[in-house]
Amino acid sequence: MHRRWRWACRGAALVAVLSAGEARAAGARTTAPTPPVPIFGGTEAEICAFPGVVLVDGVDTRCTGTLVHPRVVLYAAHCGDAIREVRFGQSADDFDHSVGLDFCRTNPDYAGLGDEGADWAFCRLIDPVPVPVVPIAFGCETALVEPGAEAVIVGYGESESGAGDGPKRWAAAPVRMVLDDYFEVGGLGEPGVCAGDSGGPALIQAADGTWRVFGIASVHAAGCGGIGHYAYAWDAIPWIEAEADVDLTPCHADDGSWRPDFRCSDFAPADSVGAGTWADSCAAAPVGPVGTSCGAAFDAEPDTTPPTVAITSPSPGAYPGPEAKLELEVEAEDVGWGVAEVRLEVEGEKQGESQDDEPPWKFGAVAFPSGSYTIVAVAEDAAGHVTRSEPVVIEVGADPDTDTDTGEPQAGSAGCGCATGRGGGGLAWMILGTWWLGHVRRGRRSRP
Repeated sequence: MHRRWRWACRGAALVAVLSAGEARAAGARTTAPTPPVPIFGGTEAEICAFPGVVLVDGVDTRCTGTLVHPRVVLYAAHCGDAIREVRFGQSADDFDHSVGLDFCRTNPDYAGLGDEGADWAFCRLIDPVPVPVVPIAFGCETALVEPGAEAVIVGYGESESGAGDGPKRWAAAPVRMVLDDYFEVGGLGEPGVCAGDSGGPALIQAADGTWRVFGIASVHAAGCGGIGHYAYAWDAIPWIEAEADVDLTPCHADDGSWRPDFRCSDFAPADSVGAGTWADSCAAAPVGPVGTSCGAAFDAEPDTTPPTVAITSPSPGAYPGPEAKLELEVEAEDVGWGVAEVRLEVEGEKQGESQDDEPPWKFGAVAFPSGSYTIVAVAEDAAGHVTRSEPVVIEVGADPDTDTDTGEPQAGSAGCGCATGRGGGGLAWMILGTWWLGHVRRGRRSRP
């Protein structure tokens, strides 16, 4: 997939992961003098190691972030939402790959320094990124976060105070305190965080041998390399899912119970080994096994049930002409391995696939010239079962009966005198034919 890969110039320093005593949060706090060791204690990441840990380049800040979904990068709210680029690579000053952004948003409930527990933000990317995702810990995985647990911290921050951000570094560091609204990692002679590491992940190894993000770097106490204060990443899930229109928990139901589908696989393995080059987007980077962190793999049992599918927009009926611009959206669900693909047919001809590989299945707004159109949605699950929806017939070209309150066309209106068949439909076919056809899907499983 083609992307625009480039770097931008360096911005200003950060303000939150900065110095001792500037942050105040509720609950107990560990205090200690600045340890006499540089941040991280010294391991630069190999090329293509931790490929999902990225540089978040803002207008006035540079932070670290994590790819928690093929189209979502998680970072810290204090870095702001004026983000110019998200960059994948080895160093803050080594210009590797940059991806386009749909938008970036910060937690509206973040109250500023001292509010570590709400210090989260995200960017939604224009295209999915082809490197292994590091999902957010959820369900039973959250129990791994306890005092004494070994975390791994990663970031582009300073190696010592005032040195400037630079290479991506990583280190193992202990979880020190687990509080109600945030937790503490590292310091006291162990590796810790510094300016430039804001928003970076605290990782922990799940039972299936893959990484999970459980923390977002917010502030640190006692200077660079001091104890880092991290927000709980899973607290951000409901807000991000609603704002970004994505599913961040492909292995779990909303209540945390284990309910994996085919997307619960190919996560970043829990090691620090790099493989491949950035020239091919780290195509050789290893991926982990099918997820089993809280239960059986999604394909432990055969999938014998086909998916269900229905068109939710547009409604059938008549629409005034000479052209109607309609949003196309589909509901699809599979109780087995998950829905792997949804596509549309108009008048029996395939017109495009959804730009999403998860619900809601959206196709955008399409202009239909005068004519009659039969629209059918086709859903295929990860086991290869295919289901076709009930057809939706729309008539475009004459004023239909309208709702006297809203002025909107009434579904099922008749007697519009519209053209039939494909009359006047050439433009519609041209527009539909330009829909997203180069869609990237993550690892649909082989059919049995």
